[in-house]
Amino acid sequence: MRFALLLLCPQWVAAAGLVLGTHSPVDGNSSQQQINCIMQQTRQPYTLQVMPWRRARQEVKMDRIDGYFTAMPNDDMNDFAQLSAPLFLENWYWFWHQRHAGPDSKEPIRYGAILGSHQADWLAQHEHKPDVEVNDLAQLVQLLNIGRIDILLADLDDFNEVARRLKIDSTEFHQRFFRYVPLGVYFAHKALQQRPGFIAQFNAATHLCASAPFALSTAEQQLILSKLLADVQQLARLPLLRQRLQQQNQPEVDLSAMLLLDSQWQQQLLASPDDSLAAKMLSSAASEVLQQWQTQYAELVTEVILMDQHGANAAISRVTTDYWQGDEMPFLGIFEQQAAYFIDVVEYDQSTRRFQVKLSVPVRDGQRHIGVLSVGIDVERALATN
Repeated sequence: MRFALLLLCPQWVAAAGLVLGTHSPVDGNSSQQQINCIMQQTRQPYTLQVMPWRRARQEVKMDRIDGYFTAMPNDDMNDFAQLSAPLFLENWYWFWHQRHAGPDSKEPIRYGAILGSHQADWLAQHEHKPDVEVNDLAQLVQLLNIGRIDILLADLDDFNEVARRLKIDSTEFHQRFFRYVPLGVYFAHKALQQRPGFIAQFNAATHLCASAPFALSTAEQQLILSKLLADVQQLARLPLLRQRLQQQNQPEVDLSAMLLLDSQWQQQLLASPDDSLAAKMLSSAASEVLQQWQTQYAELVTEVILMDQHGANAAISRVTTDYWQGDEMPFLGIFEQQAAYFIDVVEYDQSTRRFQVKLSVPVRDGQRHIGVLSVGIDVERALATN
C-alpha cells in the first residue's frame, strides 16, 4: 500500500497522488526531506501531489487521500484523522509597530496574514479575519512597516530573518509571545487502521530525522532565568537534598547495573505501579520536599528531578518514565561542567499538547559536584506571563 501525503506551505499543500509539486518554498523542501527520511526508516512507500490545503483537508475527511502535512492541531480533524508527532515547532509572536497599541487595543485592529497560511486560518477561526492577505512574509512586514496593517502573527525566526533581509530595524516593532504550534502529519483513521503500529513507528522516526532541535532564543532563556533560576539554585542548596545525594553516591555502580535498575523501574510501573521503585521514591522525605516546592508554582513547573553523580533518580516530584537520566542533556549539560545552569531544547508532549524545557543546576558539596537538580517548566506559561 502507498500513503498519500500532503505538504502544507503558505499557499499550497503537497498531497497524495502521482505528481510532486516543484513550487514548494524552502521550508516545504525541508518538510519533504524529513518525510522522505521518516518513510525510509519505516519502509513505507508514498507519493505526493499538489493541491490547495483546504481541499486537502476535505479530501482526508472524505477518505480520498491518506493524510496531509505539515498540519497544526485542529479539533475539527480529530473525528477523521490522527496528528503525528511534530515535524517542526513554530514559535508564534504578535508583532506591531510602536505607533499602535498592540493586540490588547480597544480600537479596531487591521490584521495582516499570508494567504492560506496557518496564521490566516487561526485568525479566521477566532473571528480576526485578516484585512489584508499577501503572498509572502516580506510583503506583510513591509505593510506593517508603512502602517497599512496594525499587527501580524508570525514565527519569531521567520520575522527576524525577513526584517534583516529588508534592512528594517526590528527594534521599531513591539513583540509578544503568543504560542508554540506543532506541525505534523494528519493521518486518516482508515489509513492507520490498515497499518497497525505505523503511527508509533512514524513518531519514533521523527526524532531520528529531525533537522534540528528547537531551542529557545536568548531573550526567551533570559525571561525564564529571571523567573526561576534564583529559586532553583536556592532549592539545590537545601541540606536535605545534599544529604540524599551523599547517601546514594556512596556505592559505586557500573553502567550495566544502572541499566538493569532502569529496566526494573519501567517494568514495575507497568506491572504494579503502586508498589514500584518509583512509588517508593516518591514517598521519600527528599521527594516530598520537591513536591512541596513545585506546588508554589502552580502549573508553571511540571516536574523536579534530583539526580545523583551517575544520572540516576535520587528524588522526584512525580513519577518519571525512566530511572536513569545519565545519557540525557539535563544531566550531561551541567554535571562536572563549568556552567551555572543549563537550559535544554523544547520538548513536546503529544498526549497533553504541552511544551516543556528543563532548567538544570549543579548540586555541590563544597566545590565538588555531587548531583544535578533539573526542573521541568511549561515554556508557554513562562513566556506568556509577565
